[in-house]
Amino acid sequence: ALGTMNNCGSGRTVWGTYLTCEENFNGYFGSTAEMEDQKPIELPDDFSRYGIGVNSRYQYETLQDRYDIVKEPNEPYRFGYVVEIDPADPTSMPVKRTALGRFKHENAAMAQAEDGRIVVYMGDDERGEFMYKYVSNGTWAPGEPTDGLLDDGTLYAAVFNTDGTGTWAALTPEATGMDEAMICILTRQAGSAVGATTMDRPEWIAVSSTLPEAYCCLTNNSRRAEGFTFNHGAQFLTAR
Repeated sequence: ALGTMNNCGSGRTVWGTYLTCEENFNGYFGSTAEMEDQKPIELPDDFSRYGIGVNSRYQYETLQDRYDIVKEPNEPYRFGYVVEIDPADPTSMPVKRTALGRFKHENAAMAQAEDGRIVVYMGDDERGEFMYKYVSNGTWAPGEPTDGLLDDGTLYAAVFNTDGTGTWAALTPEATGMDEAMICILTRQAGSAVGATTMDRPEWIAVSSTLPEAYCCLTNNSRRAEGFTFNHGAQFLTAR
């Protein structure tokens, strides 16, 4: 991956680094081929789920080939991640934490579980998409190394019931029918595979500093069917 772009919200790790979130990256990709040849272009099926097509928002593809999805079809897969940056070390290399999933990240809210594991809550900021959490396999204490904590763990998608209760569905190869790499790259499809609940544009998520709770602000439900009331406004769920 070369750089980071369309960074929206952020988050702070418990060890003091900065998490910047790539959101509407799809708007930077398009193609000039259709304009030149007047022929329809066949795109990967997964592009449509992420809003990637021949007509971009910013016309970068007219300036650099890397943004042309016909010339560089893999480039869109390199964006849509949470990027960890160490602001205290100007020589450090920012790292895309792909295990946190690829989607339109609004922010990343980190907490630490009672057993020492790291938990990150995230919303996919688009109507009809999902809310996620990541739980590390390893534990952390102040002064210990953080290697692997945001790379080695399990990603979950929220499944809500109509009475307001819910569960976290693990995005594993067994549950999704996808290997671990594809879960990181096509996270939206993985969420659909486990029946995650479509949300009304889940944007900012915050974690309580005193209670085992996380809160999500939902900001747009204009595509909901008439009479469907679940998920309107803000929802909360237990963080455990």
